Amino acid sequence: MWGLRLGRSRRRIVNDFVAAKATTAARAIRYEAADPRTFRRLCGYGAIVDDGAGRYHLDAGRLGAFRGAVRRRAAAIAATSGVVASAAAAATVFALAE
Repeated sequence: MWGLRLGRSRRRIVNDFVAAKATTAARAIRYEAADPRTFRRLCGYGAIVDDGAGRYHLDAGRLGAFRGAVRRRAAAIAATSGVVASAAAAATVFALAE
């Protein structure tokens, strides 16, 4: 459930910047995020760029890289969960077979 909220918050922030056409340094805007944690995460990754004067713009290239990183992390978690579940099922089968 937390992941869905994070995705929704990230989409809201990105949509705000796109709607304001703040996709270049020349069109940077002041922005007060409803979810500061997600905003800081996007800034830390470089998807949202601070111009040093409290104005921000969206870097579409870095946003794409950020989304790719999130997808890879989710895939790794899903794969690990599948391996752990398979190992647990195998252990149960072997325990019952004895």
